[in-house]
Amino acid sequence: MMRGAARTGVRAGGEPILASAIPGKPILGEREWRYKGVMDPVVPSLVVSALAVVGGLAYLLARRKRAKAGNRRRWYETRHEFEAFENLEAAGRAAWVTSCNREYFEGVMKLHRSMRQVKTEFPLLCFCTDSTTAEQERALVDAGIITRRVALASLANPYKEKWLEAFVKLECWKLTEYDKVCWIDSDTIQLQNADALMNVALRPHGIACAVDHEVFPEPAERVRLRMIQTGVFVLRPSLDTYEMIRGRLGKVESVDGSDQGFLTSHYASSSFDDVRFFSSSYNYMKRGLKRHPQFDLSRIKILHYVGHPKPWDGGEPGYERMQRIWDRV
Repeated sequence: MMRGAARTGVRAGGEPILASAIPGKPILGEREWRYKGVMDPVVPSLVVSALAVVGGLAYLLARRKRAKAGNRRRWYETRHEFEAFENLEAAGRAAWVTSCNREYFEGVMKLHRSMRQVKTEFPLLCFCTDSTTAEQERALVDAGIITRRVALASLANPYKEKWLEAFVKLECWKLTEYDKVCWIDSDTIQLQNADALMNVALRPHGIACAVDHEVFPEPAERVRLRMIQTGVFVLRPSLDTYEMIRGRLGKVESVDGSDQGFLTSHYASSSFDDVRFFSSSYNYMKRGLKRHPQFDLSRIKILHYVGHPKPWDGGEPGYERMQRIWDRV
């Protein structure tokens, strides 16, 4: 092969080099011939044509894959962020609900302060478990928080004993003086008003929550979801629903031994048909901000301080940015 042939796009004998399906890149130049182990100058034109087709298909498939990923991201950020809000209803008499023990008292106070800053319309009710001191409960009441004592002995967790207190969330279904309540973990703060959650139209016995996943999957994949997020979820109080859900304790699995694993299994049995999903911006894990710094902080409505130490104990090393956000509330 003539040296000039590879540069000019012509092989020895005057036959042109076949152009690639990718603009600006020849499929086979001089080095590519040798790399394929075929000594120039003779390669059947059929092989060249086949390589061109393969290259073109590979390029088109790569483009389709990128486009599909982009569409999924756009779908997640637009349509699915508001899926729970496609059907709305009046909030009625509604309330936020959280829980407190001796260790989480400061978290509840900070959560309530953040709610006042974003001007929520709804009160905060707090389940005070055994270790909450009388002084702490008085401080909660003085701050304007409604308190309700719940004895740990009245709770049940047949999975992992260390998560017993987490099952206080099931008590939300007994708050029948409210038309709707939204559970919110006491290690969260509200960065923006999230009252819109109270307007989600729930299905009978259903809830609205975020999914425990960085990117929401296609609707057909819901049945294969690993976990729903119960750090923030909306429900309609009902004693019938309470008895139904409590009656399934120990009869369905909990992959993590907590309320989250249990409720995931409960709603998975109906392919999550009773769940309305909303964006993770309403329950965004602090680790997402570190792992995905391109995420727009201004979109986050509720920031969840998972992990230990908690921010009222100085915060977790490596999350100083998150600690500063908490300190400013």
